[in-house]
Amino acid sequence: MKWLLLSIMMIGSITCSAQVIESLNFGSLVIPRNDQVASVTIHPDNSIDMNGLYVFAPGNPALLVIESLSPGSQVFISDSANGVRLTSGTNNQYLVIEKLHYRKSHIVNQHGEVELSIGATLKTSANGAPYFDGHYSSIIEISLDY
Repeated sequence: MKWLLLSIMMIGSITCSAQVIESLNFGSLVIPRNDQVASVTIHPDNSIDMNGLYVFAPGNPALLVIESLSPGSQVFISDSANGVRLTSGTNNQYLVIEKLHYRKSHIVNQHGEVELSIGATLKTSANGAPYFDGHYSSIIEISLDY
């Protein structure tokens, strides 16, 4: 189950660019029951927590590099991802991003770059319907304020 972090909103008066080095990927999950909420958390340090499901193949946090910033400046990261649904496009089933996990502020390095590692907590719908094999995805925006 992959989730692509594709959209970044930059707030400020200078132009900068973002490169997605690695998309957030929850890996391949086994969800034996969907009559109660189960979850998996991918942390920014690549550790994984599971509750009520199994990780068949582990995923990874997103890795982004923001460039063309002013060296030594402080930047702040925020998002509005709580409750975002991931869908497969082949059925009506969905997963929910409960929360993104990342460091909220960073100091820009001497090259004008900030490296962001972003994890997330993913929860099942708990609606009783089974999950079918497939890729569940969504787009989430994060903001960089400086």
